[in-house]
Amino acid sequence: MDLDKIKKEYEEKYEIYDKLEEEAEYILGEVLVKSKIKIHLVLSRIKEPDSFRDKVERKQVKNPFKDITDIVGLRVICLFRSDIERIVNLIKKSFKVTSIDNKLEGDDSYFGYMAVHLVAEIKASNRGKRYDDIKKLPFEIQVTTLAMNSWSTISHYLDYKQEIDIPKELRRDFTALSALFYVADTQFEQLNKLRQKSRKSVTEAFKKRKPNLDQAINLDNLTAFLHKKFPKRSHTHSLYSMLLKDLKNAGINSLREIEEMYNKASDDLYKYEKSHPPDPGRIYSDVGAIRIILELCGIKLSIPVRLVGLDKN
Repeated sequence: MDLDKIKKEYEEKYEIYDKLEEEAEYILGEVLVKSKIKIHLVLSRIKEPDSFRDKVERKQVKNPFKDITDIVGLRVICLFRSDIERIVNLIKKSFKVTSIDNKLEGDDSYFGYMAVHLVAEIKASNRGKRYDDIKKLPFEIQVTTLAMNSWSTISHYLDYKQEIDIPKELRRDFTALSALFYVADTQFEQLNKLRQKSRKSVTEAFKKRKPNLDQAINLDNLTAFLHKKFPKRSHTHSLYSMLLKDLKNAGINSLREIEEMYNKASDDLYKYEKSHPPDPGRIYSDVGAIRIILELCGIKLSIPVRLVGLDKN
C-alpha cells in the first residue's frame, strides 16, 4: 500500500470533501431549526491529510475512500437524552442513512462513548450541479448529549482510549467520574420532564380559568399569565426572565398583584399606546404592555419601556 500516493490523492479530493461538509452541515442545520429541538451545538470537521493517512495505515483498508466513512464528520450535541431519537429520525428523513451504531444500547463500560453514530450520504433526490460530486460520498453524524460529549472530551484529553490504559491506582476515580457524568445526564433528563409537566399544569389551569393567582411568581406561571392576558400580542419569551427580575426587585411577588394592576390600568394602556406607539401602526408586545401597566401604576422599572427596543410587535 502506497500511503504517500493515497495521501496525495486525498489532498486532490479535499476540496470535494470540503463541499460535502458544507452541504451536509447546511441540510442538517435547516432541519434542526425547523424541528425546534433545542440544540447546544452542531460541529463539523474534515480529516486532515496526515490524519487520513494514519487511519489508512492503522486500519489497513483496501479501499480507503469507500471504507473510511468519517472523512467528513458532524456532531449534534443536544441537551436531553430523549431528544436523541427525535434527531436520529430527522437525519433518516434528510439523508440516505446506510448504517447506524447505537452506542446508547451498548455495554455499561465507562469507556463506552454514549452516542448514536450514523453513516449517511446525500439523498439521490437532491438534484443539481451542486450535488454531482458529493452525492455518493459517505460521511458520519454523531448525536450525543452535552454531558456525554463533555465526558468524551475529558477522557480523550487524558489519553485513556481503553480500560487497560488506566493505571490501577486511578481506576476507581475514573469510574466514579464517569458515573457522575451519567448521573448528571439522567438528572437533566428528569428535570426536563418535571419542567414540562409543571408548564403543562400551569397552562391548563389558565385555560380552565382556575389559576392560583396567589402563588409566587416564577417563569412558568408568568409565561402562562402573559399568554392568557395578551393573546393577540407577540410573545417575547426572551424578555420574560428580565421582566421577572424587575417584578421581584419592585416587590411584586404574586400574580394577584399583577392582575390587580392590569384591571386598574388596562384602559390607560390603550390610551398610552395610541399616543406613544412603538412605531407607526404597531403595538407593544406582551412584555411591553405589562411594563406600561406597571409604570402607569407607579412602579419604577430598571429599564424604562421606551428603552426596551425589542418590545415591539
